[in-house]
Amino acid sequence: MPSQKRRQPLTVILVPHSERAPVSIRVSPWFLPALGVLCLALLAATGILAVRWYSMERQVHVLLQDRQMQLLREREMRSTILAQQEDVSGLSQQVEGFEAELAGVRALSDEIRLLIGMPAPEVIPSVTPAVYASPVVEGAPRAVEMADLDPAGQGGHLGRQLGDHSMTIAVEKSQDVVGMQALVPKTFRDLAYLREQVLERMERIDPAQRTNRVDLEVQLRLLAAAPHLWPANNYGISSKFGYRTLFGKLEFHKGIDIPLWYGSKVRCTGDGVVVSSGWEVGYGYTVEIQHEMGFTTIYGHNSQLLVSVGDEVKAGDVIALSGNSGRSTGPHLHYEIRLNDTSVDPLKYLDADVPYYVQK
Repeated sequence: MPSQKRRQPLTVILVPHSERAPVSIRVSPWFLPALGVLCLALLAATGILAVRWYSMERQVHVLLQDRQMQLLREREMRSTILAQQEDVSGLSQQVEGFEAELAGVRALSDEIRLLIGMPAPEVIPSVTPAVYASPVVEGAPRAVEMADLDPAGQGGHLGRQLGDHSMTIAVEKSQDVVGMQALVPKTFRDLAYLREQVLERMERIDPAQRTNRVDLEVQLRLLAAAPHLWPANNYGISSKFGYRTLFGKLEFHKGIDIPLWYGSKVRCTGDGVVVSSGWEVGYGYTVEIQHEMGFTTIYGHNSQLLVSVGDEVKAGDVIALSGNSGRSTGPHLHYEIRLNDTSVDPLKYLDADVPYYVQK
């Protein structure tokens, strides 16, 4: 077989523009194909890089747009949260103002109750509503001020803190409002009842003693301190306080007469100390008890005395058994109240809610 013809190398001659001699370079016959392949590869790589650069530029543009939108939303969110915080602050001030007014009403009510001797109203527990409450975690957000927000509009975490803090305050104040909604109706009922009691006591006071606050307060305190329980279970009155005719003679009756069966229980009408227990002319077997603020009570015409001088007694204690002793026309109790040794009408001080009646 004839031998294959060997490929001859190529000679590249470089002729400079200067007077220097030409330069010849011999290259292998495979150099030009390899160079072409290399150029094609470089061209392909350049195209791929151009496509990727264009894609990345688009992505960066989209991300920048998203960032701008996010910053805009954060600014709007912070503006909304700050507006909500102002609303919550206003609500908080309103709730605190109402609580202060309610506390003032309670204080005034307690002062009036103390003045007229009424017990404090029953306290009802506050109602805790079943509403959403933010979970309590360590490091809870503090109250954030406007200075905490950076002017560049960055700070979504602070915005969330503002929202959580505002929500916590709003929930707490809403719970306070619901609790007050449960308390206010009872407070109004207590005030209405207190008003009725004050008006009832005002009716017992002489109009001449209501002309100034000092005299009125003195009279209200006297009404509060006076013995007020009924001395027996019978609420009928056979003879009232004032002038009456007895045995054909006009006389002044210093107390009230309550008809009772012989041996009925006679009760002390207020806390005090027994200062007299024995026979009194006209009164028969009599008990006299000293109370506070110059009041004394007298229980006459008894059949048996159950206390002695010096005994301390409480309102409602049985101190004697009714009878017909002394100047009496039948079994009954003579009940008398004296204020600084002056007899006063017992009906002015006895419980007003007891429906007594006057016998003909």
